[in-house]
Amino acid sequence: MSVVGFDLGNESCIVGVARQRGIDVVLNEESKRETPAIVCFGDKQRFIGTAGAANSTMNPKNSISQIKRLLGRKFADPELQNDIKAFPFGVSEGPDGFPLVHVRYLGEERSFTPTQLLAMVLSNLKAIAEGNLNSAVIDCCIGIPVYFTDLQRRAVIDAATIAGLRPLRLFHETTATALAYGIYKTDLPENDQLNVAFVDVGNASMQVSIVGYKKGQLKMLSHAYDRSLGGRDFDEALFKHFAAKFKEEYKIDVYQNARACIRLRVACEKLKKMLSANPEAPMNIECLMDEKDVRGFIKRDEFEQISAPVLERVKGPLEKALSEAGLTTESLHFVEVVGSGSRVPAVMKIITEFFGKEPRRTMNASECVARGCALQCAILSPTFKVREFQVNEGFPFSVALSWKPDAQNNESQQTVVFPKGNPMPSIKALTFYRSSTFAVDVLNVDTDDLQITHKISTYTIGPFQSSKGEKAKLKVKVRLNIHGIVSLESATMLEEEEVEVPVSSTSEVPKDATRMETDDAPQDPASSSANPS
Repeated sequence: MSVVGFDLGNESCIVGVARQRGIDVVLNEESKRETPAIVCFGDKQRFIGTAGAANSTMNPKNSISQIKRLLGRKFADPELQNDIKAFPFGVSEGPDGFPLVHVRYLGEERSFTPTQLLAMVLSNLKAIAEGNLNSAVIDCCIGIPVYFTDLQRRAVIDAATIAGLRPLRLFHETTATALAYGIYKTDLPENDQLNVAFVDVGNASMQVSIVGYKKGQLKMLSHAYDRSLGGRDFDEALFKHFAAKFKEEYKIDVYQNARACIRLRVACEKLKKMLSANPEAPMNIECLMDEKDVRGFIKRDEFEQISAPVLERVKGPLEKALSEAGLTTESLHFVEVVGSGSRVPAVMKIITEFFGKEPRRTMNASECVARGCALQCAILSPTFKVREFQVNEGFPFSVALSWKPDAQNNESQQTVVFPKGNPMPSIKALTFYRSSTFAVDVLNVDTDDLQITHKISTYTIGPFQSSKGEKAKLKVKVRLNIHGIVSLESATMLEEEEVEVPVSSTSEVPKDATRMETDDAPQDPASSSANPS
């Protein structure tokens, strides 16, 4: 049985596998540890991963990247609309309100959903793992951002199903990092709690978590994030700076040429990395556009000045995570930084000043999520014997049920079934007294994140008929599964004997999705009950 962890990055992906001696990050066909998350469509074939990245410069309009940003989001989402402006490929609104990506493939125009594109990326990662293990890969653990919505989590599971994978768990990237950090520590305290802050600045988002460690366990104390603050925002600041500069000096407008845009963005990313290690850096691009060679130069101070709007937002998630954990900077023992964007010196300076202590880089900044996912997969798999280590994960959002009372009253009633920080997985039971079929809405509540949709799904319970001729007593089970997906699992009419009542969902999901019911991992679910009238 395979034990594999996938880190699905916005820019690149990493595959970790469990072996008897530990966790290895496997190499792709080009002997690289990172595989670009790109699908490039050609006239005769498609190229995925490293091959896709190699063809993307020559075929920008048919090279799809940043798939993670498109996944499970409405086309009208303001954040998605902002992202689309920078994409060289075409994106339109599908008939169900979700985005469709348009490419030219095998000589004709084709449309793909983000779920289908992610399935292609996962198929490539699966092939890399299988080539390394020399065995079939089915069971896996997939890393996802903590801010992924119910719809985005379902989309990842659908993509994995299409790729022939069975996710044992969708694992939060912050928790994967915390597990990879803590499981090897032999000096964790038995009684006192070791508090560690993890700051992950990736390509497109920033996530902060504060974790409490004791011997043989970790507890997630708080999550905070900015879903649009990452390394690519620094690249974009440099891109706009040099695009304006070249227009003035060389009279060329890179915005008019998709290939020139990609080449300049690649050069800006390299320049950012050079500025992380040097106080100044040059830029030279041959034949950028209109057969003109361009040259530029920038100092780190100037780079930080043009990146000021991005840097100002770094402090927000740090403050929120510390506040929600109920801790002070003095009660934090260590600060760990990971992610490609964390290498920017100005970001490190803000983190250092906020926490009042020097951040550490104990783990590989790019590989820790894949390693944590592979460890979690090993823990859930019966194939491997892993050191006893308990992961106490909390759900990052508050989920409530809403319904209308039996009486002719338009005002809905609402109760929070899974408060923020609720253990995952978990089952709650509610008792309803009803005389006919009724609808229940599942809602996200108490969130200040404007990108989180209020309504998750609607369930219709019924039809049913009480033999006593009065209101039936119904027991409804609500499940928060191991992936962080909420569903009404069952409804039972409680009379002399229990009678199952039909439960149907009218969730708003993309129509291409291949549905698969996933069983929770064998953990003891938390259970409680409430009695709405």
